[in-house]
Amino acid sequence: MNIVGISMIRNDADIVEPFVRHTLRVLDHLFVIVHCPEDGTGEILKALHAEGLPMTLVLDNEPAFLQGEGLTWLAREAHAALKPDFIFPLDADEFIVPADRGAIESALSALPAGGPAARICLRTFVPTAEDPTDEPNPVRRIRYRSGSQTRVHKVVLTSAFAADPTLVLDHGNHGLLRIGAAARQIPVPPLPRLALAHYPVRSAAQVTNKTIVGYLAHLAAGRPNVEEQRLATHWRRCYEDMVVHGATRGMTEQQLIAWFHGRQDLAPTDELVCDPTPAPDALRYMHLVRNDAYATLARFAEALIRARPGKLDGIRFDHTPAAPAGEPSAAGVTGRRRA
Repeated sequence: MNIVGISMIRNDADIVEPFVRHTLRVLDHLFVIVHCPEDGTGEILKALHAEGLPMTLVLDNEPAFLQGEGLTWLAREAHAALKPDFIFPLDADEFIVPADRGAIESALSALPAGGPAARICLRTFVPTAEDPTDEPNPVRRIRYRSGSQTRVHKVVLTSAFAADPTLVLDHGNHGLLRIGAAARQIPVPPLPRLALAHYPVRSAAQVTNKTIVGYLAHLAAGRPNVEEQRLATHWRRCYEDMVVHGATRGMTEQQLIAWFHGRQDLAPTDELVCDPTPAPDALRYMHLVRNDAYATLARFAEALIRARPGKLDGIRFDHTPAAPAGEPSAAGVTGRRRA
């Protein structure tokens, strides 16, 4: 059985190395869209690739967040290159469990034939006050997850997906849509023996980046209003709480993390289960992590501005270097020379 992963990764420097090493212990290849990272993620991915790990990196310099479009394209590229039986679309904070290739193949083999995808549940891990603060690997550090059954799923693609050009990944990899049809995900069977260990919140700087840069990147996609509301309502609510209402100003690290999860504090509760994900791999590139929310936001804003089309070309005054004495100057709104 040939199984590969696809991912679109932006600012996940604190977790991208554990993600890649974990994923490539259970999958055959990993295709990654490197999406304008500003926090060291790009350097870490290049270092991992240089080790000879079975990875394909695709650089994407478009600041807007077009995840569904990008990963649909990448899934079809992966299928054309390696003809995999299954493709796992994964975010950098999602880890396949159990991390056992035999168990994964057994679960996938039990799926009914002919369908384009299956769904896999998320197990969301949350920081607590008992986390060892000196542990840099978030997968080792964050050991508690919600004990309740989640209704949030991601999809795993079969080879039948590649055979149907009308199917596309929905944003977030939560389902499949059909081009030209209503934005309703098509039904797919479950994979009850597999799950994704999910680490969406890992530090105050990381969740600030996730909220502010994430929402602005959604806006930069320029989607119709109804589609933007469908995809980015949660992002917008958190963004407005942070930026407009100042809900997190003055909060400590632990207070901000608790706020994002809707909790009063980070004390473990009866609703949480201690269920650490195995993370045996030593990390080599933590020194490349730049976990600075303000610097990351500034670099994103610069990239967004530089990517603007030339809407002001006919309005602004453009000046060329000064001409030698006796020659006409070159300044002007239209660029025409003036005497």
